[in-house]
Amino acid sequence: MTSPDTDNRPARPGRKKRVPGPGAGAGPDSFDAGRAETQSDFIVVYGADNRILYVNPAFAEAMGSAAEEMAGTPLLSSIAEEFRDTMTANMAALLETSEPPFYETRLLAAHGLVRSVIVKGRPVLYDNRPAGLLFLIDITERRVLEDLLTARAEELFEISTAYQLANKKLNLLSSITRHDINNQLTALKLYLSVLETEQSDATLADYCRKAATAADQIGAMIRFTRDYEEIGITAPVWHDCRAIVDEAAREATPGPVAIHNDLPPGTEIFADPLVVKVFYNLIDNAVRYGQKITAIRFSLREDDGKVVIVCEDDGVGVPVEEKERIFEPGFGKNTGLGLALSREILDITGITIEETGTPGAGARFEMTVPVENCQPAGT
Repeated sequence: MTSPDTDNRPARPGRKKRVPGPGAGAGPDSFDAGRAETQSDFIVVYGADNRILYVNPAFAEAMGSAAEEMAGTPLLSSIAEEFRDTMTANMAALLETSEPPFYETRLLAAHGLVRSVIVKGRPVLYDNRPAGLLFLIDITERRVLEDLLTARAEELFEISTAYQLANKKLNLLSSITRHDINNQLTALKLYLSVLETEQSDATLADYCRKAATAADQIGAMIRFTRDYEEIGITAPVWHDCRAIVDEAAREATPGPVAIHNDLPPGTEIFADPLVVKVFYNLIDNAVRYGQKITAIRFSLREDDGKVVIVCEDDGVGVPVEEKERIFEPGFGKNTGLGLALSREILDITGITIEETGTPGAGARFEMTVPVENCQPAGT
């Protein structure tokens, strides 16, 4: 009579494997079906012929079949066709190494559902015979989410590409339109100048001068659209504050108004490349509207760990009721766009600007720079 420990009868699904007693040789552990029954992850045992010997209830339920029905069927019949070659190689490797790698595969359930799983295996003994044990972790929901995110990313890329193309065309159209308008304005101003000089009627000559002033304002507005179009197009970079003020002063041509640049050499701020226009606008506005102005001074101070760049003058200052309105587009005697543009440029890297001067004693603009966007001199 055959001993129970050497019984060669085919395994029954759910049959608990007997563990070799003390003194048994080293090798794969015996499979314990009792522990597998309660696991939420999928567990499969297959034999040397790659047929299923055991599946736990979680796997059987996910596949839509009874555990007893799956016993004896080819494991590859439960694997999506495009993964079968890889699965065959991994199953063969499992019987040859004790530490096979993790890998991903896809299961075909009886009701047509495809499930993505991460597989980890190891060799075991099942009814005293070499077998392969697979732990399968269901990642179907994660894979669906990844596929959805990939699809959305591709969709966003297509939208972004279309937007960039449309933006490029609009910029080209704007550039051509600005060029043509400026040419017409140049001609208009020339004709107005001729009319003014040849006009004997003082009233009509004054009208010509006013018309020429309006043409200048139109030109300034056209230049503003060009500058505004460029905001945020180029990534912010580090700028030397003192050098920016010197450059802005050269472009603004302040005339007899003195520019005092007390910013420490080497102090840098992280800002949009158009930040030089901010300092230009501050100088230009001070010269235009300061009336009794004789000097503009730039300095720096620290306030609660933040760096504050100060631009102040000795002109007439800004009335209290206009301190915030001067940053609104269209407010002011000229185009009313310079300070609005300045605030937009600074805001890109979190720099704020406000007017804090005393009316009658001069204007004072304070630009507060976040700590992370300022490098003091010598650092």
